Amino acid sequence: MEKKIEKQVKEASLLAVELYKELHQWPELGDQEYKTSKRIQEELERLEIPYQTMLDTGIIGILNEEKSHKGTIAIRADMDALPISEHTGLVYASKRPGLMHACGHDVHMAVLLGTARVLAGIKEKINGCVKFIFQPAEETTGGAARMIDLGCLENPNVDCILGLHVKPHLKAGKIEIPYGTVHASSDSFKMIVSGKKSHAAEPDKGVDAILAASNIICNLQAIVSRMISPLDRAVISVGKMEGGTAANVIADEVILEGTIRTFSRETRQKIFSSLSRFAIQTAKSYGATARVIFLPGYEALINDDGIASKLEKIAKDEIGTENVCALQEATLGVDDFASFLREVPGTFFFLGCGFSEKANQGIHSEGFCVDQSCIYTGIQMETSFVLQLLQSKNIHEIRKGKQ
Repeated sequence: MEKKIEKQVKEASLLAVELYKELHQWPELGDQEYKTSKRIQEELERLEIPYQTMLDTGIIGILNEEKSHKGTIAIRADMDALPISEHTGLVYASKRPGLMHACGHDVHMAVLLGTARVLAGIKEKINGCVKFIFQPAEETTGGAARMIDLGCLENPNVDCILGLHVKPHLKAGKIEIPYGTVHASSDSFKMIVSGKKSHAAEPDKGVDAILAASNIICNLQAIVSRMISPLDRAVISVGKMEGGTAANVIADEVILEGTIRTFSRETRQKIFSSLSRFAIQTAKSYGATARVIFLPGYEALINDDGIASKLEKIAKDEIGTENVCALQEATLGVDDFASFLREVPGTFFFLGCGFSEKANQGIHSEGFCVDQSCIYTGIQMETSFVLQLLQSKNIHEIRKGKQ
């Protein structure tokens, strides 16, 4: 990175840290990020970056639109917080009881705004167009897919996209670059098991929905253990069970709710069909009936290996080989950045935010906090990625390859 740009990254990171602290104090749930959205718009206006809004709170900033014929790169940051009460002791802790940025989305936004500041200051050096996507509702209703439906990757068309997520168990100053599958898909299901009420002293005159539901739960585990290859991975978990009205009444209805996590589309579809069949047949064997409702969630997040390789090379040049790690194993966590990668090639990487001198609590915990120095590394990586990829003469070929 040129000395001038390096200086701008340092200056931008100082401002981004203050912005991070401000955003951290005012967390908002998915599709309710009104204060957050207004603050981001103020920053984009200050940087003279044109923008448009989507889904009420989503924002797309566009830099150098007139150069989009040379190529367009998008960078995404999610915006929403979680319904968690913060217990960090930070002087800039959440001012909203019961809400907290416990997943680092405040860092993601600060990094992207810092990157926007650097790139706006050197826009004449950028050989193409940059889109800054601030996306609502990652934690809840899939803001990514809804923004895509509204055209956030069009006009101008995006050739490549980059996303990041903080990782507290990786020290600040380091990054982790995954190849291939990064996160699992996540789907939910609701199952209604129907029986017939009777007095508990006369169970033979009823159909016990609780008994049928309990056996369905046990039998579902055979799908993973006996129908899915042991070289593949999948999870079926029932997390909620409701049924019955009294201790002395045979229940006539039980509702089960659960989640399915898979890595491949084939396994995902196999579990969908098998789960329905197992539920219906098991219920029938007890004289009951079962109806299954699937609630499709996020797809598996799969990186483009070619772009991941480019990012790895850039990272090693910028922050040193010793600070670049490879993700050893895909996780059963999820992120709706997967929706962007389904449409255009790109990569998702992890930004170390852990402290060196103390233990780090995980994301989605009431004690989660970050080493603020990670913001500098994030801005450095996003800036370098944009500058170097847009120097490529075949940036449009990346998108063509995806299609």
